[in-house]
Amino acid sequence: MNQVPLQVYIDKTLHERLRLVAQRQGVTQSELVRKYLYRGLDKDLGPDDPALEIIGLGAGKRTDLAHKHDQYLVLKEKENWQK
Repeated sequence: MNQVPLQVYIDKTLHERLRLVAQRQGVTQSELVRKYLYRGLDKDLGPDDPALEIIGLGAGKRTDLAHKHDQYLVLKEKENWQK
């Protein structure tokens, strides 16, 4: 998994609750935060939200993505239909 840092400020009460649950589950606070983020995002977006499929589409050798983004999205959708 390719991880990126994220700094979040929380109040002391929430931090203490997070620390306690992490300790009880035997995981790090970071692991617990990731777990809760995934759970919340799945609830809000749904695990099969088609918008998530375009994440990373621009990671590559395409230098014209800003201008031809619609064309690339159509190609991606055609690939999905052929599967």
